[in-house]
Amino acid sequence: MKKLNFFQNSPKAPKINVDAYLERIDQKKETPSLRYLKELQKAHLIHVPFENLDIHYGSKIILDYRKIFEKVIHRKRGGFCYELNGLFYHLLSNLGFDCYVISAEVKNKETGEFGRPFDHMAILVFIEDDLWLADVGFGDGIINPLRIKVGEVQMDYTKYWKIEEDPDDNVILKVSRDTSQYESMLRFTTEEKQLIQFIEMCEYHQTAVASPFTQKKLITRLLPNGRVTLTERKLKIHELGEHSESDILHEDEFLSKLEHHFGISFKQLIPKET
Repeated sequence: MKKLNFFQNSPKAPKINVDAYLERIDQKKETPSLRYLKELQKAHLIHVPFENLDIHYGSKIILDYRKIFEKVIHRKRGGFCYELNGLFYHLLSNLGFDCYVISAEVKNKETGEFGRPFDHMAILVFIEDDLWLADVGFGDGIINPLRIKVGEVQMDYTKYWKIEEDPDDNVILKVSRDTSQYESMLRFTTEEKQLIQFIEMCEYHQTAVASPFTQKKLITRLLPNGRVTLTERKLKIHELGEHSESDILHEDEFLSKLEHHFGISFKQLIPKET
């Protein structure tokens, strides 16, 4: 993998209210370090859910960090990758981390094909002489940042991760439950992207029938010892090695579980009048 001088010319993100953001994820301000980056990412995954509910309740997602900040930090909602990783990039940059956003392509488990460019937004962070992948916008994805080092196996609680390269110098992120067999999950390069470049795919994922985000409601968040996931059909909870699953029979039940497990009321789902 080519060594690049990643960050010397990278512009810093605009100023945000860091204190309010850190309060939202129950963290304190510290000097940038790998330990702190890991704590921030895990706390983000616990306190800010991955969700696509705006798409199903008629509220258009606009890639304006001020609107996203209002939604996620002040209104205590979640979002999908363009919102969550875009906002997390602003936090890291404001805290003094050397970082930028990248475009990644998600592998479709049914077709075996990777998605389009800008299918997913993630973050690269340069720290302690290494390049790390940070991601708080993939749902059930990585919990700890992963070092971009080809061939190294990295353990992340219940999953194993490995970085490989393809013949075109793309980085391939692979995942396994037991190291016996790895499946490709993401394909990306280390090239820096700008937030504006994701607008077209953000629109696609809100409107296209083929997008997984238009097909069903989904909200999920990490628990300190597991994960809770809600769709319009199922509530699934994994905690301390135990698994429970219950059917969602109607909209009122969905909204009740949404408020109970995620603290989001129906009022928070209604588009604001402009």
